[in-house]
Amino acid sequence: MRPDLLIVGDSHTAALHAAAAARGMDARLLYISGNFWHENRIRHDPRRGFSAGYRPGLNRKVLDFAMESGAGSVLPAGVPILASFGYHLGRLAPIFARQGHSPDADHAEAEDRLFVSSAFLDAYIQARRGALLRILRLAGRRADLVVVAPPLIQTDPVAMGFARNITDYLVGQGIRVFDPRHEPDWAGLPLATELRAPDGVHGNAAYGEHVLQRIVARGLLDLPARRG
Repeated sequence: MRPDLLIVGDSHTAALHAAAAARGMDARLLYISGNFWHENRIRHDPRRGFSAGYRPGLNRKVLDFAMESGAGSVLPAGVPILASFGYHLGRLAPIFARQGHSPDADHAEAEDRLFVSSAFLDAYIQARRGALLRILRLAGRRADLVVVAPPLIQTDPVAMGFARNITDYLVGQGIRVFDPRHEPDWAGLPLATELRAPDGVHGNAAYGEHVLQRIVARGLLDLPARRG
């Protein structure tokens, strides 16, 4: 029997999975550390969704999940999927910022940084995240997929610029994206304390439930109603 929902991605999947479990859903989670995603070497696989052959242990984890999902793929057609990968801002933005660059002209001038254009930022994103974005682009053509951008923890202009351009790219490819930065009551504001996990840099189950509610309300994904 196929699950109600598949959740695939980095540590931000924990909040989504906890919220789905609290709803009584059969939600299966494939968690892969952001360190592995950041390597940009996980590749699209036409049968399994993606593979990580360069790391045998990780690849076994991916293959096991593909089999357990009942569809032979980690990103199958016919099952709602939430994907939380492709951003990994905490590993992307600080390195860029430490080199003295900013995609925000006012920020660059105020902080004596080098301003970079949106086109430059896009090229940098493709160099660092291109393989992951390709997985999402190809999966989005056949799967019932929604990409969930990370919560708004880093509100500095560099992280915000990366998040904006990644979301814009995915939407431009016809992929459904839930980005909290586009929510009127959340836009530009750091995640509220009561919605944060104890580590302060991830959302908690309550945040995950807010995300699920908004995804359904916007018609991005059809999920089972809360059970029990």
